[in-house]
Amino acid sequence: MSLRLAEDIEKFVGRYSIGRDSNPYDTTGSQHFLRIKIPGGVLSSDQFREIALLSSKYGRGFAEITDRQDIQLHWIRAEDSLDIFGVMDKMGFTTDMCGQGFGGAKYGDVRNVVCCPVSGIERNEIFESYPLAKEITRFFTGNPDFLDLPRKFKISISGCGADCTRAVINDLAFVAVRSEGVTGFTILIGGSVGPSLPGPRLAKPTRIFIEPKEVFDIAVAVVEIHRDYGNRESKAKARFKWLVEAWGLEKFISILENKIGREFPRYDGPVFIRRADHEGVQPQKIEGYWYINIPILGGRLTSSLMIQIADLADKFGNGELRLTPTQNIIIPNVKEDSKKTVLETLAKTGFSMNGSKTRWLSVGCSSDFCGKARDMHGKKMLKDIVEYLEEYFGVETLNDLGLRINVSGCPHDCGASLVSDIGLIGKQIKVNDCLIQVYDIFIGGSTGEKPSLGICIEKNVPAEELKFRVASLITSYIRNRKTGEDIGNFYKKHSNEKLKNSLGIRR
Repeated sequence: MSLRLAEDIEKFVGRYSIGRDSNPYDTTGSQHFLRIKIPGGVLSSDQFREIALLSSKYGRGFAEITDRQDIQLHWIRAEDSLDIFGVMDKMGFTTDMCGQGFGGAKYGDVRNVVCCPVSGIERNEIFESYPLAKEITRFFTGNPDFLDLPRKFKISISGCGADCTRAVINDLAFVAVRSEGVTGFTILIGGSVGPSLPGPRLAKPTRIFIEPKEVFDIAVAVVEIHRDYGNRESKAKARFKWLVEAWGLEKFISILENKIGREFPRYDGPVFIRRADHEGVQPQKIEGYWYINIPILGGRLTSSLMIQIADLADKFGNGELRLTPTQNIIIPNVKEDSKKTVLETLAKTGFSMNGSKTRWLSVGCSSDFCGKARDMHGKKMLKDIVEYLEEYFGVETLNDLGLRINVSGCPHDCGASLVSDIGLIGKQIKVNDCLIQVYDIFIGGSTGEKPSLGICIEKNVPAEELKFRVASLITSYIRNRKTGEDIGNFYKKHSNEKLKNSLGIRR
């Protein structure tokens, strides 16, 4: 190994990594992926173009926006990684450490901190959260004291009053609140919808109140608790939710207070005060300026489309872009007199802003690359289903329903299907000695003010039948619901076998 090569490797250790794509069916041919951390989801148009060029040169011209405000490239060759890392280093970006290939409870890192995508520009926001998200991300990235956690650790921070960051599925979530006229944060802990033990869990509200200046120190303290007390004997028990479940809230808060050196005042108010994902076209704090949320539906883009979006941000915005936790892109700071032109240009580019809200709210995973799904992957399934529902019901009806449809290609539920109105979780079963891709349908999951995990309504629906079964379930709901009854409450009420049969639900 040359001295220069050794120096390059040493320079990138702890800050850069490529992940492993492992599809045994070889439907993609990708061996590795690159997950680029975008702190708080905020980047410049020049950085977006540079990533588009990386995609074009190394990733077959495709990129994906993830639900943690990262950008992911596939078809990365190991021998190209140092060149890619060098370009990223100049851009100021790093990667997740992608320790999924290790068998034990080790090499976990703090993932990209998810932030309200319109922090600082949203009207009536409680607190501008982006600077905190940026500070926390930068502290943990490459920090040798936090590169060997029992498992990965996920943090979110929001200040808009809504659960746009899906706080309830994070290990640690900071949510801005007001208590007796004072602005601060409360925290939720131990959320994760994956199957690792003790199973899917919604983050628990701690009901403590902290000042904004304490957020950074508390983030570090909680990750230290995960590092020092988390289970290292079993990878299945190594997520933070296992520790929270084993300890309970009282013990956790007591240990946290001991680390910080004081007791926290209690907070008894609401955690969230509204429901919003900042979809569509919205006015900003400054009069006469708007942000435009472009629905990507699954988050997958070509490099040429990325460059066109960057050009729009330069021409009609201020050269800034925001990535959302629902895999979309926001162009902020568009002037009133430019709004119509931007929308018309987006429509010509293929991004119609006249689709249903479901386009903005839904998430699809990348199961075609990970090897845990077969044939029909999450993003394609999501696109097919939403397009079919818009045609079948019409945009107006879907907007009235406001449904969030999340698709995960396998039981690991990377698409967070368990907290969506309609969640679709794939698996493979053997039929006549052949493996086929099927999906279980979950209904009634939610985040925000009344979080809940979805219940399974149907099992083993073949992928090619899925959009028809979803349409049938929505039709039954529309025809039989009571006024004001949401789809989750409707199907939880109709859970017994007699009512299932009357609604045409299969076991």
